[in-house]
Amino acid sequence: MDIDLEELAAIIELLDNAEFTQFRFEKGDLRIAVSRGGAPLEPAAPAPTPAASPAPAAAPGRAATAPPPAPATAPVSAPVSAPAPAAPAAGFDESSLAADETLVRAPLLGTLYRAPKPGEPPFVEVGDTVEADSALCIVEVMKLMNSVTAGVPGEVTRILAADAELVEFGQPLFVIRRLP
Repeated sequence: MDIDLEELAAIIELLDNAEFTQFRFEKGDLRIAVSRGGAPLEPAAPAPTPAASPAPAAAPGRAATAPPPAPATAPVSAPVSAPAPAAPAAGFDESSLAADETLVRAPLLGTLYRAPKPGEPPFVEVGDTVEADSALCIVEVMKLMNSVTAGVPGEVTRILAADAELVEFGQPLFVIRRLP
């Protein structure tokens, strides 16, 4: 599987500017796993012995490759599990959610846009009523725009991410009070 150099450059640029601990990318047979901050990645497949070596520690701000120590990519034949959700947004405590509130998380790592186009009004504001399939924002990754929907009908009570902010997989974005 060939990867377009422009596509690879876009991935590297996103990773260089992102705050993350683990990143996994799949396209066809190509699988890339990156760990930052010395946090070892989970092995892609069960190791035959308990003596699996962790990923090498990365210098601050630089990425390390997945175990076993290899060049810039993880083994292409091993299955890849989903990355762990990101840490909550600064100052947001999930335990503060009411029983009738739902948290909408980022489905992938990328740049969040609150409006469909620059200069247009945001998709939603606090107090807006939304349907389950209503778009709340867009997360752009590698020039692809991915709509993030509410998932439940309700009222937007909190917006936890700013426009044009880089968001991680699983990062809390919106709080929606479900309608009865």
